[in-house]
Amino acid sequence: MSLSRYRNTNFLNNKQYYETVSFPDKETLDAIPSIQVRISKFDRLDNLAFKFLGSNDYWWVIALVNNIDWAFKFEEGQLIKIPVDVQDVLKLF
Repeated sequence: MSLSRYRNTNFLNNKQYYETVSFPDKETLDAIPSIQVRISKFDRLDNLAFKFLGSNDYWWVIALVNNIDWAFKFEEGQLIKIPVDVQDVLKLF
């Protein structure tokens, strides 16, 4: 099951608001066991997430571990890290 980005949505006076999420620091993310994958011409983060993590909903995990702030911000031939176990990242939240 994927982690919803809206799980911490709260309501106050019938208005929806979102809580701030603290992201793990670089050292914590670097310590997560991962494999390296070379990007091909037609790769997308959601497809890589499906292939390696079992769900395209985990595209944000790959982006987080690689400090990618936009889903298409990588180039053909670039090496990216993909966590061996997505739970290593999910437990940080």
